[in-house]
Amino acid sequence: MNTLFQILYLITILYLVVLYFSLFKNVVRLRRGNKKTLGYNNEDLHRAIRAHANFCETVPFCLLLSLILYFNSYHYISFASVFMLCIGRKVHSNSILNANEELAKRRLGMRITAISFLIIVIGILYHICNLIYYFTLANFSTTT
Repeated sequence: MNTLFQILYLITILYLVVLYFSLFKNVVRLRRGNKKTLGYNNEDLHRAIRAHANFCETVPFCLLLSLILYFNSYHYISFASVFMLCIGRKVHSNSILNANEELAKRRLGMRITAISFLIIVIGILYHICNLIYYFTLANFSTTT
């Protein structure tokens, strides 16, 4: 079962890479189409820039924290957090990119992303509790 979560975790990482490049390519395409190398001069380009920037502002920190859990063999928690991150970032970016943006969907994407962070925080706190427990257990075992 652990191997399954490792595979799923790595697949979700690959999905985030694909999503990043699609958002990046969208910005490049719109910049070329508008002949604008810096800044923006229309709504679509501005939305594409913000969708890409929001992704870049959120995902790296979440991935870094998930790696702490992944390399401490909490693969199921790492997968759950990154899976929620994938969903949240996809919903959020789709909402921003739509000129007729539904604010409720954008908020939903932000909430799902926040849930992803919450899962990571709970996982890290659980790991810290385990470390304290086993440290305490090891110290009492050797002193008695």
